[in-house]
Amino acid sequence: MTYPPAPEQYPNSGGFSQPPGQYPGMPPSPGGVDPRPKPSGGTALTAAAFAIAGTVFGIIFAIGNFDSAGYDDLGGIALMQGIAYLIEVVTLGLGATLLFMRKALGRWLALTGSVVHVVQWIIAVLSVASALSIPGLGLGGPIAVLVMSAPAIATAVLLMVPLTGRWLAWGNQPQPGQQPAYGTPPMPGQQPGYGQQPQNWS
Repeated sequence: MTYPPAPEQYPNSGGFSQPPGQYPGMPPSPGGVDPRPKPSGGTALTAAAFAIAGTVFGIIFAIGNFDSAGYDDLGGIALMQGIAYLIEVVTLGLGATLLFMRKALGRWLALTGSVVHVVQWIIAVLSVASALSIPGLGLGGPIAVLVMSAPAIATAVLLMVPLTGRWLAWGNQPQPGQQPAYGTPPMPGQQPGYGQQPQNWS
């Protein structure tokens, strides 16, 4: 007696190769192995570390600005910066925490804090220049903005690169071997995924 060839001896339909461990001709299962390489989290984790550093410095600068707000002619600018630093502390601190948890919201919170830092320094330099009647503070104004905003700019760039988004999205995907839940759990004596057991007819 002759036997039919093993399943792997049949030619694949359509010319497509099957993933390892999958029966030929069958669609990929939800719990199968994802052939795509796991994206690196270097950019996201580095941005989170920068955000933590920004949170620490934000607390220090916020205290300093609030302390000096009522003691000089530039108290209004110091108060504005103190409020801006408080916003940075909240957004950067919470954003860094969520980034380590691979939550996409952390990306946008940390990005918000970085943008607030850059904008508040631009406003502060222009306000000081206006108060002291020095147009733009000469060359020192742009240099001060660039130096004080460099960490925030680096953080924003790291957050916006596509690799950061892919790493965050990868962390929210079902892990291999996890099957999505469909329907209700089977009743006692009932096979999973099927209807009621056929009744015995006598």
